[in-house]
Amino acid sequence: MAANAAFFPNAHNSNFEGFQFNVVQNIHSLAVDPLDILHRHRALEASHTSKTAASAPKCKPGTRTKAIADLTIWAKELPSSSRKSMLWLRGPAAAGKTCIMRVVARICRQDGVLAGDYFFSTRVPGLDNEAPFVATIASQLIVAIPALDHSIRETIRTDPTIFEQSLELQLEKLISNHAASILSQTSTPRIIVVDGFDECRDQRQRECLLHLLYSLVTPPHSFRVVIASRPELDIRTAFDLPPLKSITKIVHLEKYEVSGEIQQYLTDEFARIRQTHPAKQSVPLEWPGQVTLHALTDKSSGIWAYPSTVVKYVDNPRRHPVELLGDVLDASSTASSGRPFAELDALYKIILNPPDIDIPLMKRLLHLTIEITRTGPEIGSYMGILVQNILSAPRFNEFLSFGKGTVEMTLCDLHSVLSVAEDVDCQWVYFYHKSLEDYLCSPERAGNLYQSQEDTHFDILTVCFHNLELWNRKLVSPNADFRTVDPVLNYSCMALKHLLFKKKCFPPSVLDFDARIVWRCFAFARWLPPGRDEFKDLVNSFHNAMCKEGAECRRSCASFRLDSVKTMKGFEERCQGLFAPLDLYPPTGALTTILQDAEDALLPLPNASLESVLGNIVPNSLTPCQHPLALATHTPYVYPQAVPRVLYMTVKRPSDS
Repeated sequence: MAANAAFFPNAHNSNFEGFQFNVVQNIHSLAVDPLDILHRHRALEASHTSKTAASAPKCKPGTRTKAIADLTIWAKELPSSSRKSMLWLRGPAAAGKTCIMRVVARICRQDGVLAGDYFFSTRVPGLDNEAPFVATIASQLIVAIPALDHSIRETIRTDPTIFEQSLELQLEKLISNHAASILSQTSTPRIIVVDGFDECRDQRQRECLLHLLYSLVTPPHSFRVVIASRPELDIRTAFDLPPLKSITKIVHLEKYEVSGEIQQYLTDEFARIRQTHPAKQSVPLEWPGQVTLHALTDKSSGIWAYPSTVVKYVDNPRRHPVELLGDVLDASSTASSGRPFAELDALYKIILNPPDIDIPLMKRLLHLTIEITRTGPEIGSYMGILVQNILSAPRFNEFLSFGKGTVEMTLCDLHSVLSVAEDVDCQWVYFYHKSLEDYLCSPERAGNLYQSQEDTHFDILTVCFHNLELWNRKLVSPNADFRTVDPVLNYSCMALKHLLFKKKCFPPSVLDFDARIVWRCFAFARWLPPGRDEFKDLVNSFHNAMCKEGAECRRSCASFRLDSVKTMKGFEERCQGLFAPLDLYPPTGALTTILQDAEDALLPLPNASLESVLGNIVPNSLTPCQHPLALATHTPYVYPQAVPRVLYMTVKRPSDS
């Protein structure tokens, strides 16, 4: 057969029948899909058209009309030499800024002037940091301004690693280098809407983003930016100083009169509850009455989160609405008028203390939700997906080793302030408004529901160690299936590694943890340190958190150091044999550089008498087939009494020379 000689010159007695061979050229260009790269780095939930926005609170028709009109009229004005190119909508917490901005974005989109929008949020994983900002805006520009499509795609095709570079370079290469010439050909304004800017947690990132936005609204570009946020100090300062001061129009949301709109909203919602509640026959027609409506309007003080939360709380089909509203009014009567959020705090106190609930468990779940949501963006954009997965109610139960339905049952009476996911592949547990997070994180406001961030981190560490131990026990099971990485193990490894760098000590509950398990799980879930420096930092961080200064290393710390390289080597051997045929693990030698760097990085710790610790390591402390080297050979592995000193002391500290 001719094909045999052409393609397989050294083949003998080969017979190919029924096959078609195609020669594919330019493989590199085919391998790079610019849109796929762009979409992997954007934040889809940041748009006003996202699933998150679809289920979020909205402006009731007929409300906030004056503020919305002022913003949209400014956005669509034709260019002039005197007009400003940036508008800052500033307002207090819970004043309804996001609802307004979603309407503004929708109107601009319908009128064909919206270039892009980005809604920061501390309640949606991945939306409280700067990382996806440029990719998200660029993906929207492709749709809003088709003339930019080709240039953005080609830029990514030429430089597939662009999203690993700084935001300034991303903006320059993807947008700035191409948009100016295209936008100069039209007088149509192009609007970028940015909401919740204060919910980008890092002030340095906010400073960087303001610099990027400034570059987009100044020549040679002609974008306009509408940005909304709380008046935080760093944001106020930036808009009060050059260069933003001269180009920014500032709108104070609190100056708009909204008491009439709030009272109308309450009137309509209570009327709806009277007509639809299962107990509607026993609800008086005049309920709740003008006096109560006026009182609730006054208590709102322009903060829309208050009346909307009242309505959600009262609209409970399992309890009588008259009784529930009475609870709200009773709580308000004891609120201190000297605090700015006294009425909202009183309402939260009622909602978060429902009858027949395990308060400590509820408090634990609420604070875990806050900290787990914060964890993902600190690691990277991919972690937003993992956090959403772990915070879905079924996976949350699994992460905490709870029985099925525990999270759902514990939080079932809190649906007026948070969303509880019921589908592992759908939604997740998140707060409707940041004001609840602010409340829970303030010891003065939350009282018995307050828990320090340190205590919550200790809780997460304990849970992660426990999950690693559970996974380790599965290793001896003949029916264990390790072809996929379990999301609970994946998140536990990620969170443990992240917190190792942040914590200065461990909770007492994990001080005797068998630290050899850590490397096994890290290797399996692919959370290995990328190189020498991080490897050394991780080992030292573990030591600093585990051992008291001036004392000998704990046994688990010593074994952690000694097993770090050895365990990963054994695990790599096993994974190459078990997973390589399934294409589920890196090819042979993928960890070689890491392992070589790791051996060189294991400097002796300053107060660790490892030699004295080695004698306490019992050779048969692990059961057969429990150690990774045993897994590689399917034979029992016995720890040697003497471990070669070169394994962990190949590099001397300057003080030792």
